[in-house]
Amino acid sequence: MLHIHITSWVLAIILFFAAYFNFSVKQGATPYFKPIHMVLRLFMVLVLISGFWLWIQAFSSDNAGGHMLLTLKMLGGVAAVALMEVTIAKRKKSQPSHGLMWTTIIVIIITMCLGIILPQGPITKMFGL
Repeated sequence: MLHIHITSWVLAIILFFAAYFNFSVKQGATPYFKPIHMVLRLFMVLVLISGFWLWIQAFSSDNAGGHMLLTLKMLGGVAAVALMEVTIAKRKKSQPSHGLMWTTIIVIIITMCLGIILPQGPITKMFGL
């Protein structure tokens, strides 16, 4: 399930940037915008479902540890997905969205850093912590 979650996140981030830059404020949407946005929404749902499933598995295991970090990462993930959708919606309405874009990037980076240091993350597994 962890591999599905990571793959979904990577594809969702790529699709987010593709959807964001396929909508011009002056000229409107390109022909590729709507399909990219729909696939992005599909991967957002997949990220949320797989992340929630990992969260449940971590809380049900005996030696999970770091429950506060797990909860913070879950909240960061939900915030990142929500900010992605709101950023694209603002872009579609021709409202200023650059500040929201940078906020989304920062939240994504913070959430990814939390995921790296968690008990199932690569740094923890690498050093056997």
